[in-house]
Parts: sequence; structure tokens; C-alpha cells
Amino acid sequence: MRLLADFILVFGFAITSVILFMLAKAKNRELPQNILIVLLGFILVTIISFYAGLHRLKFLYLVTLVFENGERFIMGPLIFIYVKSLFLENKGLVKKHLVHLVPFVLYWLVFTLPFVASSYLGYVVFDYLKPFHNMPYLALIKDAYLLLYLILSIRLFYRFKAMMKFNYSSFITNNVQWLKLFLLTFFGLLLFDFIITLYEVVFGYFTSWDTGYITAVFMIILVTYLGYNGIKQSVVTMPDFLLDEEVGKANNKNGNSPIAIEISEEELLKLQTKLEAIVLTEKPYLLHDLTLTHLAKMIETTDKKLSLLLNRKMKMPFYDYINKHRVETVKEKLASSNFDNFSLIGIAYDSGFKSKSSFYRIFKKETGVSPSQYKQALRQENSPSASAET
Repeated sequence: MRLLADFILVFGFAITSVILFMLAKAKNRELPQNILIVLLGFILVTIISFYAGLHRLKFLYLVTLVFENGERFIMGPLIFIYVKSLFLENKGLVKKHLVHLVPFVLYWLVFTLPFVASSYLGYVVFDYLKPFHNMPYLALIKDAYLLLYLILSIRLFYRFKAMMKFNYSSFITNNVQWLKLFLLTFFGLLLFDFIITLYEVVFGYFTSWDTGYITAVFMIILVTYLGYNGIKQSVVTMPDFLLDEEVGKANNKNGNSPIAIEISEEELLKLQTKLEAIVLTEKPYLLHDLTLTHLAKMIETTDKKLSLLLNRKMKMPFYDYINKHRVETVKEKLASSNFDNFSLIGIAYDSGFKSKSSFYRIFKKETGVSPSQYKQALRQENSPSASAET
């Protein structure tokens, strides 16, 4: 087991170092990548700390312990801020969330430094540390704290993902499914570690060091996965009006428009007429990366008013409205002999869809059948035998 842990720690050190280097050298680096650099820096120190502890390298262990000891008090806030940085305007974002780093600073002053001093001197320096010496109470608190931030991050992620339907017509360029996988898997891992630690506290049975190393190893793998994907992930900025907290709550309750502005029915009707004319003549839905803001500019209105029109009067979010037109375009092309030599995917791309999976899913949702079934039904209707029967 020790050899395996040793191998994974060395491998984790190498991979994390490479990803850190790639992030540091990336051009046009944005706030999310800068947050990942800090997060991966702590992970790198943790790897070194575990390696030093495994090989009893006391000096190296004490040096890295200064950063590793309270790591979970900063990992949670960093992940939470990272999720926000992918969807919100980055300017001033970190400054607004500095309060989340206060527990880490307090823990570092009250526990980390005294713990390091005690480890160096060989005895507990301060009496208040004695109840925590060689006991998993602090580990339990650390796990609970990180779990809380993971829950907050998961809730935030799902809220932003739901709001994407109001601004984007295609999710392929803004694919953040990897982040969902990371958050949920990390939550499961920490929950497992929390349960094991709680069992130790309640029943007084302390497992071997293997449990802690297993958790650490998987944490290293997960955060490395986060860094690797974070290199490629661009910011998915959402319009400010879609992210208002009270608006989001109202939308989740009744499905109405997430916009709190006043607009007359007459103005909405004029806006709808203009929208339908633009859609009919210029076919903006053929643009793969069409957004609410882009379409609003085309019809010379604001994104707020356009979103209100779609959700209050037309009863569908921007994503569904645009993809409904794309499906209709696909159906028209399937019925035309001019596209007989086109594949289904070719027709889908030509109609505005950007991924095969979303095309099949949306087409079936709109028509009740798959694209291939729809195409087969059209062939049967237009076959000579069908014509002879009629």
C-alpha cells in the first residue's frame, strides 16, 4: 500500500506541476484560471506534505504543514468563488468574497502555527491544543466546512445552468458538465471521509493511516481533473438581470419571466411582430452561437425586454424558442429533395445545431420521434406505393 501511495503522490506531483505550468503560461488568462492556480498550488503543497510524512522527512513536512494544515478551509471558498467566476462579471468579484477567507486566516493563526511549533518542539505548546492532539475533531470540522461549501457550489452551479436557457441557444461552447461531475464526485468523496472520521470520534476506533491517504489521493486526482478542464474553460458570462437572487427564486417557483420590469401589452405585441419578422427574413437561429443579447440587438431592443416577451407572452425561454425554429428548419429540409444527399447531422449543423446529442434530444422532444424515424416516415409517405394507394 505504501508503494502505491508513493507512486500516486509522485505522479500527482508531476501532473499538478505540469497543469500549473500550463495555467501560468496561458495567454489571456482570466480570473477562473488565476483561482485554479492558487487552488492547485495548495494541492501541490499537500502532495509534498503527504510525501514528506510518508518518508518521515521532518523538516520538509513542517514547512509544508504551514499551508497544508488548514487547506480545507480555503479549498471550499476557492471552489465556490471559481464557480461564480465562470458566470459572473469578474471585476471586483474576489474583493466581494474576501470574507469567505476569514475562517482560513483565523485557523492558520489559532491552530496551524501553534501546531507547527508543537510538532517542531515535540510537545504541545498551548494548553487549548491538547484536546485536539492526535484526535480527529479538527479533521471532522474541516470536512464539514468543505462539505458546506461544496453544497453551496453545487446549488450555485445548478442555478446558473438553469439560467443559461434564458441566454444561450446552444450549450456546446459553454459546456460545463465536467464541473458538475467534479463537484458531485468531490462531495461524495468528502462525505465518505466525513463518515469515517465521525465513526472514529463516536466509537473511538481509529483506522490506519491508509484511510487518510486514500482520501488524499482521490482528492489530488479530482482537483487535477478540475485544473485540466479549467485550462480550456472560458467564462460563461450571464446578463446581470438574469442573476438577480429574488428573480431566480420567483422563476423557480412559477416558471414566469425572470425580469422585474414594466412593459405594456401593446409594446410586447409590437416587439413580437418585429421578432417574428426578423426570424422569418434573417433566420438568426442558423447561427450556432446565437445569444439573447445578440438577437435583442438585431430587433433593436434590450435583452431584458426580449426575455420578458419570450417568457411572459410566448411562454418559452430563449433556448427553446430558437431550437424550435431549428427543428422546423430540419423538417423542411428533410421534406425537400434538395437535401437528399445530406446526412442527418449535416442537415442539423446547417440548421443551427452544434452537437449531435443536443440535436437528437431536442428533435425528439419537439416531434415525439427521432430524426431517423421522422425521415423514414417521410420516405414512406412519398414512396410510389403510398402514392398509388391514394
